[in-house]
Amino acid sequence: MTGPFLICDLRPEWNWRPYVTFWRPNNANYAYPLVWSGDYTEAEVMKGGSYYTTVESGILIRFPVLRSLVEPMAVAPDRGHIDGDTGPVVLNNPENCAKLRELAYQPALLAFAKEMAGAA
Repeated sequence: MTGPFLICDLRPEWNWRPYVTFWRPNNANYAYPLVWSGDYTEAEVMKGGSYYTTVESGILIRFPVLRSLVEPMAVAPDRGHIDGDTGPVVLNNPENCAKLRELAYQPALLAFAKEMAGAA
C-alpha cells in the first residue's frame, strides 16, 4: 500500500453534514467531492503523525485512508448541494463512517499510537 491517500475528517461537530469531509491538497481546507480532495503520499501520512491522525475519547476522528478503498463508496451528490454538482462524494452516515474507520491506514495509526505513548 503506497497510496495515494486521502485524509478523512470525521469530527463530531460535522456529523450533521450530508457528506464526509476530506482534506484538500497541501493541507488547504476541506472538500466533499473526491475530485477536490488531496492525494497524500505514504511518506507524508507517516511523517504527519498527529497532524493527520487524531483520536478523541477513543474514537478515530481524522486519519489517512487509501483513495482506492474510498472510491467504491462514493456516489453522486444531491443536486444543488455542491458547486456544479461536482462529485463523487461519500455519504455521511454511520455505516460509511464505520467503514472508513475500518479502512484507516494501520501503519499510520500505529505510528500515531507510538507518538502519543512517547508524549505521555
